[in-house]
Amino acid sequence: MTGSITPQQTEFLYLLSKTGFLTNKHLEQVDFAKLKNSKHYLTKRLLDGKYIGRLMVSSSFGVGRKSMYFLVKKGAELVSEVYNLPLESLSYSPLKGGIYTANNGDEVSIIRADFIHKEAYICAFLAFEKYLQSTDYTLTDYRHYYQLKGDKSTTISVNGKNIRPDGIWWATSHEAGAKNFVYVVEIHRHSERKHIIRQLRQQVEAIKEKSVQKRFGFDHPYLVLSVFTGENLSAMRGILDELKNTEDWAIIEKFFLFARLDDLVSDFYKGLGYFGGVKKPVPMEI
Repeated sequence: MTGSITPQQTEFLYLLSKTGFLTNKHLEQVDFAKLKNSKHYLTKRLLDGKYIGRLMVSSSFGVGRKSMYFLVKKGAELVSEVYNLPLESLSYSPLKGGIYTANNGDEVSIIRADFIHKEAYICAFLAFEKYLQSTDYTLTDYRHYYQLKGDKSTTISVNGKNIRPDGIWWATSHEAGAKNFVYVVEIHRHSERKHIIRQLRQQVEAIKEKSVQKRFGFDHPYLVLSVFTGENLSAMRGILDELKNTEDWAIIEKFFLFARLDDLVSDFYKGLGYFGGVKKPVPMEI
């Protein structure tokens, strides 16, 4: 039973079940009220009732700290009941700070690990889901790189080695027979040209080998969404200019989309760059 938990709090738990983690930045992005502290009406009862957990994570450059909320089992059980979803399909963490015991016996927190990258990735994911609401498509499945339990991992095999893209998203039309879309997502927060080029070329090889189709059991082509942060704008321009002069460009031109993260959040469709034609390979708004 939901008791005195409000519909908005239940919606918050449902959103957490999709992403695993949320910061105040994400809640503002999806039009929740801005959270000032743990006493805010949206989170206080959920924290007190142990439906969610919270960690304070150092911000970039060591200035200030950010609140990161995560779903725990009690909250996941409520989402499972309200939305009639299998508990095992939901993303939640141990209440003890999201800390797991690694194979070597050490304790690791997947919440604090790679926080800035994870926050950027979730921003892109939320922007995509929000955009789909204006189309006749639904986000029917998704994998996030930080989900490692069961079959939730994004791991694919390329040239005999495993790689782990940041995300894989499935968009399915409500109309029978309409084209469905799958996107492999990479977030580029750094400016190391060689690293970014290696990532992009790995995805070219994955397309050639049909690595994602083999792992997840579908036949149609998929797209790669390459997202970079604002500070990487000049680096990405140089990288694209370099790739245009390689044999990989024929695949990149047809199957890759490029975007700056802030542009995706502001206007997902307009923010996408595509070199393969005027019509972008994404669901159209209705």
